Amino acid sequence: MSRPTATRPAPAPRGYSPRRGARRRGLGLIEMMLALAISAAVLTAVATAIDVSFKNYAVNQEQSNVMQRARLAMYRMTSDIRQTALHQPPNPSQNYTDFTAGKIVTTSDIYLYMDVNTATSRVMRYYYDSTNKVLMCMTFDGDEFVAARGVEAFQVKMEPMKSEKAVRQGGGFDVMMRATILLTVKTTGNTPDVDEKFGSQTVTLSTSVMPRRNVW
Repeated sequence: MSRPTATRPAPAPRGYSPRRGARRRGLGLIEMMLALAISAAVLTAVATAIDVSFKNYAVNQEQSNVMQRARLAMYRMTSDIRQTALHQPPNPSQNYTDFTAGKIVTTSDIYLYMDVNTATSRVMRYYYDSTNKVLMCMTFDGDEFVAARGVEAFQVKMEPMKSEKAVRQGGGFDVMMRATILLTVKTTGNTPDVDEKFGSQTVTLSTSVMPRRNVW
């Protein structure tokens, strides 16, 4: 029996030199610079969006705080006006003279009396301190406290009327029919959550109130 002959590999073409491992091509300088530029643009956009969201949150927080303080002061004032018996501008003053003559007056200082007799009645007072930008309240016990801070404007338009007693006796205007209150509160303070200072936020509230004893 004859032995099988081994097959020989085909000869390599001329000029071919085999290599043990093929080298893989990496990132070039231009490709790396483009990747870094794209990454930087994306990160800048994300950082800008986050910064804007934080600022908007701080502004909304500040506006909410201002609105809450203005509403609280307005609610307390209107409640006191409804429950008291007599309301007058400071006496003596030109506003008081015009009020008792039947003219509508605008004042930043209003007195609220528990009874119609001003000589013996307990008195409450709301007045505007323009120097310190605060709305002050003096209670019936004589204690004073700040009703609202950062007040830019405060005014009360008082419309007079005659009480039943004045109508019967032919007297002048002695009670208030309606009060229209305008309150503007402004702040530039820092929010407690974001320690950055932003533009001032201003809130203006206006309402009309009628004393219950003079209407019903």
